[in-house]
Formats: sequence, structure tokens, C-alpha cells
Amino acid sequence: MRIITNNRPRPLVALCELPAKVQAEFDYIVGDDAYTPRLVQYKGAYYDVYDCQCIDRELGFDQFKGWHGVVSDSFFSGVLFRIADDSIVVGRYNS
Repeated sequence: MRIITNNRPRPLVALCELPAKVQAEFDYIVGDDAYTPRLVQYKGAYYDVYDCQCIDRELGFDQFKGWHGVVSDSFFSGVLFRIADDSIVVGRYNS
């Protein structure tokens, strides 16, 4: 498993801070949640960190030690998230 990251903390942003075109992609975020910082930009795309799978070592995620969440692109690749204070470190994995 190869993990690529620059370990640069990225700020979380609220849906209401994004352009209308991007907001349309997250139409499931409603009400006060639109003002909660929960989105992070990585490689030109926005990810909802509330919508990722929590990494649990008991479920066999040992290869992602030190990471807190994952969004799979395919069976072999995806995006990883590590919580760092009020920001998120993002990485990419593939095998």
C-alpha cells in the first residue's frame, strides 16, 4: 500500500462559504449544518469529512495506521484524512 501526502494541514470550511456550483454537490447538507466547517479541498475536489468511513483497526485497516478516515475511489485507491487540531491532513493511497 502506497500513501502519498505532503502532511500540510488544510482548513475545514463550511458549505455556506463555497460557490453555489460546489454547494449543489452537497445538497444533503441542510439547516445549521451548512454553517459547520466540515469540507476540505484536495486536488481540486471538495470532500465531506463527515461522510467518510472511520478507520477502525479491528476491521482490518492496519495499513492506514495514523489516519482517521477514508473515502474509497475504487477497490485499490482513495483519499485518507487525519485530524490535526482544527484542520485536516489529506493523503492519497493506492496499491
